[in-house]
Amino acid sequence: MLTNILITGGAGFVGHHLVRRLSEDDNCKISIIDNLSNSTKNFDVKHLSSKINFYKEDLRNRDAMFDIIKRESIDVCVHLAAKISVKDSIVNPFETVDVNVNGTISLLEACARNDVKSFIFASSAAVYGNANILPIPESHVLEPLSPYGASKVSGEALVSSYKGSGKIKNGISLRFFNIYGEGQSPQYAGVITKFVERLSKGLPPVIFGTGEQTRDFISVNDVVKAVMKAAQADDISGSFNIGTGRRITVNELARKMIETFKLDHLTPIHEDVRIGDLLHGYADVAKATETLGFSATESIDTGLEQMRGWISTPQK
Repeated sequence: MLTNILITGGAGFVGHHLVRRLSEDDNCKISIIDNLSNSTKNFDVKHLSSKINFYKEDLRNRDAMFDIIKRESIDVCVHLAAKISVKDSIVNPFETVDVNVNGTISLLEACARNDVKSFIFASSAAVYGNANILPIPESHVLEPLSPYGASKVSGEALVSSYKGSGKIKNGISLRFFNIYGEGQSPQYAGVITKFVERLSKGLPPVIFGTGEQTRDFISVNDVVKAVMKAAQADDISGSFNIGTGRRITVNELARKMIETFKLDHLTPIHEDVRIGDLLHGYADVAKATETLGFSATESIDTGLEQMRGWISTPQK
């Protein structure tokens, strides 16, 4: 049972879905830390439940982290807040590394000093780089292609070190694959949300590269379930892939989405591949299934239908 839980980045895409789900539990007291630099449009501080405490704060403010965690008697910390743009991390690596690495250690130390039981870290499939084993197991070598991916490797190492040194009891890193769903910002979104943005305007999707690159797309609803499994786990630590274990090419995805939006006259536009983009990636999910008891249940077809339902279908 979850009691006092802290969610950093609770105003963001995954965060607001998690907050909404946790708020259904009358026994769960929720605290959010977010600087609102990348909040979803669905998040409104004024409409938060009275049992949710919101703090507009920067993770790198160590004194504030300590005070908030102590004041709220936090049991479990779910650390979602981060600079998440691969492109931005290549252009401005200093900001990405500062927020993602220094912010994480600031939060970890505050948790350690306040005897927080479990620390759940939002990592990414970007830690792997271009995989040479498919599906990708957690044991795969970590060779990130961007400072963003490198910052997630560093974050995982910090979580592991705090667990290993006994400063926290449970330290879990969740390596999210390609998340999609309602409320995802097109600015920082994955390919599905970007395709939706264009298709909703009657425009063809833009594919970078040949489109034969493969992805493992997981619904934000399944991601929330994975986070909750991790938050409720006891005496479990380590890194876990959070994906569906199923792959689809970007070309196949584009065709599915064009059909879903009933815009069969459209043909995708191809542009040059982007620096930092992975060629292939889908998750070996056996470890998450066996250890956390998590498996994704929402199909890509169901997810795409839901995405279409969230917006107005464009005129042909």
